[in-house]
Amino acid sequence: MALLPPALAEASPAGRRVLAPAVVVVLALVLVLSPLAGSAEAKKPKRHHAPRAQAVAMAPGQPRINYAIPNGSYFSFPNKSRAKRLAIRERVLDTVRSTWGGRRTSIGTPLPTNGTIRMVTWSFDDWEMARALVAAKKRGVSVQIVAAKAANKGHASWAWLRKKLGSRLYRKHYPNTQEAASFARQCRGACRGVGGTAHAKYFLFDNVGAGHARNIVVQTSMNLTTMAFTGQWNQAQAIYSRSVYLDYLAVFKQARQTREVPRPYYQAFHPKVADYFFPHPRIPAAQDPIIGNLNGVGCRTPVAGRTRYTQIRVIQYAIYGDRGVWIAKKLKALRNAGCNVAVIYSVASRPVLSILRSRSGRGPVAMKQSVVKDRWGNLVKYNHSKWLTIIGRLWSTPDAYVTISGSANWADLAFGDDEQTQRILDKTTALRHVAAFNTTWRQKTSSPPESARITSFGRVIPMLPDVPAEPRFGQGIYRYLPDD
Repeated sequence: MALLPPALAEASPAGRRVLAPAVVVVLALVLVLSPLAGSAEAKKPKRHHAPRAQAVAMAPGQPRINYAIPNGSYFSFPNKSRAKRLAIRERVLDTVRSTWGGRRTSIGTPLPTNGTIRMVTWSFDDWEMARALVAAKKRGVSVQIVAAKAANKGHASWAWLRKKLGSRLYRKHYPNTQEAASFARQCRGACRGVGGTAHAKYFLFDNVGAGHARNIVVQTSMNLTTMAFTGQWNQAQAIYSRSVYLDYLAVFKQARQTREVPRPYYQAFHPKVADYFFPHPRIPAAQDPIIGNLNGVGCRTPVAGRTRYTQIRVIQYAIYGDRGVWIAKKLKALRNAGCNVAVIYSVASRPVLSILRSRSGRGPVAMKQSVVKDRWGNLVKYNHSKWLTIIGRLWSTPDAYVTISGSANWADLAFGDDEQTQRILDKTTALRHVAAFNTTWRQKTSSPPESARITSFGRVIPMLPDVPAEPRFGQGIYRYLPDD
């Protein structure tokens, strides 16, 4: 059927009768001129148009980026390039952005097959992370966050996140939706104990990236704050393990209840990994997992007619209180026994420094303070990492490679807080930590302690006044440092 010209198609029947003769004439001219037009067009080069971009169909809940933090150790440096400052935070953020959502149930909760994000942090102050978490919820991810209440007063991004995710454990009137619901909850003290604070820092992901990666655990010293990558050195350990994931998930399920549990201290042992979770208040030194591992160290191992000395490397934000003293005594004893011991710290008390810097035995433990000070001497950037490595004899193993890392400072407060500590028996992990130690040790921001009580020939050199007997965070030279 021939199509009418637009003017005729839109005209009334009477108008069409008037226009009909003219249309006949026009059509006749078209038929006569068509061959001429065709021959003219044949002489013109053909124009090749780029194919139109085709919209890629996305599955329900599919993330827009494809990334999953690889298994391994990560370290951030606030005094280096942008990539090194964000070495941990960007990997965590992109993993959040890559977690799969999906369809929802009839009441609006994610299906059990959808991805999940579980996060515990002491402090939350990162708008980009907050927006990524809300976006994850919108595409059908189950997002659950737990943080400390006192540490987040005045943090606008945390308040906004709580408003967007809500704080209920489950969908109203549906108590069986606790595993699917999304929320941002906070603990008044320790989530799983009496007093203390929610100081643990770990992130759990399931169903991530194009490969739908499962059972991802990231345990770290890094809080979810901008300060964590602009003003702090931090470490993180990512591991893919269902058994380790279930350890952390079980503790998370207790933490999200935000109330005391009967036995908050929990430890689990796997072939190459041991997981420790506090609170564990009022424990003696012998039950400290750091002391427990250091007690197994042997400093000298005969190898092919020579002696190999065990190496111990430590980076620890804060060493003070009774716990700091007993760990310092153990490190000094290992130094005297022949171990090669070196320590990087940010904050230490006078008693701790007096032990580690004593000239008794084989002399002082090698130490550097890793901080940046302002013109008045206040600490404004600082090493927030919390780990140690042992390379050498441990118990019956002459060539062990051990890394112990987590969220806990070497201070009494750690025993009353929610904290995580993890021991990994792995050569690559230990060597990567030692490499990070060496990099930090060589930086201009790392320098020998300015003062310490050192015993020499029966005399005691007085301590300079800028090193307090116990750190007072938020005051004096620690004005800008929190007790985290």
